[in-house]
Amino acid sequence: MNEEIPPGYPYMMPPPRRPIAWVTLGLIGTTVAVFLAQLHWLHLYGDDVIGDTLAFSPQAWADHRYWTLVTYAWAHAVVMFDNPSLYWLHIVSNMIPLYCLGPALEGLIGRWRYLGLYLGGAIASALVWFVFNLDAGPDAGIIGASGAVFAVIAGIGTVAPRERVTVFLLYVLPLNMSMRVLALSICGVEAASILFHWMPEIAHSAHLGGAAFGFLYVLAVKPKTPVEYFAG
Repeated sequence: MNEEIPPGYPYMMPPPRRPIAWVTLGLIGTTVAVFLAQLHWLHLYGDDVIGDTLAFSPQAWADHRYWTLVTYAWAHAVVMFDNPSLYWLHIVSNMIPLYCLGPALEGLIGRWRYLGLYLGGAIASALVWFVFNLDAGPDAGIIGASGAVFAVIAGIGTVAPRERVTVFLLYVLPLNMSMRVLALSICGVEAASILFHWMPEIAHSAHLGGAAFGFLYVLAVKPKTPVEYFAG
């Protein structure tokens, strides 16, 4: 039997149901699948042939393998800082922020525009890295989704600058900050890393290139306002 709620009676409204972030889940799922294939191939043959094939590099550009401007974002390092036991660090560092922030941005700008931002961020970050490394040797190259993820972070920081998020610094220390502060902070760290030559093995210029693309991209589209999205 259904009972009517008397007028003025306090009750809790159920939380709004938002559509499933299919694009974000698809990006994460395909990226993880490629990484598992990399590990499997490495285990069988002792060489990361898949990562080398998908990587973007000056040699790939010279060989007209322009598709690597996109595919490199689906491959990740199987060894970090010369330590094979850290094989998980690169992909986890990229997929966690994508999982946490991607669905909101996908809901704010729409699935296809969000996919365009992700792919465009990957391409832009690779090209910026290429311009900053024209004198790189033939063995130089980049892999990883970080450029595209930086586009997502810059995009959500631009669309919803006042929304707050808790970030776990070094995966331990919780810091509550606005999306704007998050985006500006990580871009500041990347700029300082270039200026002071911190961790030169990381493609900091690619990260900034992706962030710049994400910022400009969301200015060009007409996203929902944060109030419309977060209020359901």
